[in-house]
Amino acid sequence: MMIIPLTSGMPGEPLPYLLHTDWMITIILFLCILATSFAFSKEKKYLLQQLKASFTSRERSSMFDEVTTSNIYYKILLVILSCVLLGFCFYGYYANTTPNILTQVPHEWLLGGYTLSVSIFICLKSILYQFINWIFFQKVKNSLWITSFFNIFIWLGIWMLPVILVTVYFDISSQISLYMIGFLIIFAKLSLFWICFSNFFEKIHGVFHLILYFCALEILPDLLFWKGIELVNNNLILNF
Repeated sequence: MMIIPLTSGMPGEPLPYLLHTDWMITIILFLCILATSFAFSKEKKYLLQQLKASFTSRERSSMFDEVTTSNIYYKILLVILSCVLLGFCFYGYYANTTPNILTQVPHEWLLGGYTLSVSIFICLKSILYQFINWIFFQKVKNSLWITSFFNIFIWLGIWMLPVILVTVYFDISSQISLYMIGFLIIFAKLSLFWICFSNFFEKIHGVFHLILYFCALEILPDLLFWKGIELVNNNLILNF
């Protein structure tokens, strides 16, 4: 009886990680769609009125009129969803640019860590804004700015959701996705810049102070946050 030796085949290459094949991503995005749709259906009029009041000086005084407990709860929900979606943007970005981190750290830890980091960062930034504005500006203007800041942040999350869905499930290249998300973030920053100018620096000679104020409290913290995420990712790759 002849025994035919078994030959070992060529080792196969692992399939690349794709966002739309990850069940965790699908569940999270599905819950985001449900929560955003529900909150927007309940508070659409209020959210649009708040956004309009942020840009219109004549209606800015009405920003705090008839704010109900329901308005506050739904607004908090949308802020949390915006944090989740921004955390997802970090997750998707590093999944494409630094795929090694996905083999070193569990996916749910990464997404949860990015979301928690964004949430803490937004809370700290709002506290910093309130402290600085408490020193230099009136209480009413401070409240107007914080409210406008969260209004823009909420709408940034609402605008990002369809972009993220198209990117994940319609095979859009990561570069195009990065451009679209970057455009939305830049548009949000420009909106905040205009609100800041009309709220605090209405005269043209205050533009220099506005630029210093905005760069110190809005742009610089964002750059430091990005650098911090990069350092943490590098440490995770080296130490896990």
